[in-house]
Amino acid sequence: MSKGAKFWLLRFGELSIKSRPVRQHFQRVLERSLEDLAIQADIDLILEKSGTHIAAVSHSSSEVVEDVLRHCFGLVAADPARPCAADPEAIADLALQHDSRVGEKRTFGVRTKRSGPKGKYSSQEFSGAVGHFMLQKDETLSVNLSNPESPVVVNLTNSKAWLLGDRIKCPGGLPHGVQGKVLARIISEKDMLGAWQLMRRGCRIIPQDGSNQDLLAILAKWDPTVESAEKANKASSGPGRNKASLWGAIGMDFAEVVAANPPVEGRKYTPLCNLDPLCGWTDDELSVLAKHVREPSVYPNPSADGKTLLAWIDE
Repeated sequence: MSKGAKFWLLRFGELSIKSRPVRQHFQRVLERSLEDLAIQADIDLILEKSGTHIAAVSHSSSEVVEDVLRHCFGLVAADPARPCAADPEAIADLALQHDSRVGEKRTFGVRTKRSGPKGKYSSQEFSGAVGHFMLQKDETLSVNLSNPESPVVVNLTNSKAWLLGDRIKCPGGLPHGVQGKVLARIISEKDMLGAWQLMRRGCRIIPQDGSNQDLLAILAKWDPTVESAEKANKASSGPGRNKASLWGAIGMDFAEVVAANPPVEGRKYTPLCNLDPLCGWTDDELSVLAKHVREPSVYPNPSADGKTLLAWIDE
């Protein structure tokens, strides 16, 4: 374990319900995406398998690392984590060490989730033991399991325990590049937002001549290959990568797309289409999405929080 390293346990969500070979492929693509984003942000970031978990490890600024994680499609969430021996007293000491309110009157509650086969403790037994030691070591604490002021969240395996911090929400969806390629001429704000929605569902965006470079730069924070058609094509067909077929286009005349990609006799194709992932969105919804795409740490995705997209029900 590297001295001074910081850890985040990654949560994959939709990827976990895929078949094993598909899940493994998607995870490899996601790992390459994280690598590309880390290089762009000029940080060190490696992934380590810890039991049933994948942990991101870095010595760089937590703020910068978490910004990278918030821009990685396929990740649903990331939990800041501190590794510890699978010992209740050790976890109690670690929790108190990192509690800024030690010595003040406050409530706490311990919640433990196991990963892997049951070992010495059940989840409930481990939580109870951690709580016992915390009460012994800080007499100002009192128990409130329903709504604690200082919650203690633990992930427990047979060999290690993780003390988890406040969860970071990530974009979810699918890693970009696991689905088809989409030609995109990004001229307007709506073109950019539509391309982002397609990226979130795993499409590789191939920017075309005439695109607005400032808008492409916004998308490049989510996928560095969006900077140019050459980079995007190489990323989707390089060694060991999926040779994704062309699905369609956004922000372009459909006849132009078909003319530029004539069918080759004997080859199977996905039927080309003009894609409009923002069909039916209101100006208010687009405004919220635009803020999220630019600053995901400040503004939630309207599709995730539900409040914006369901506002019309209350009208």
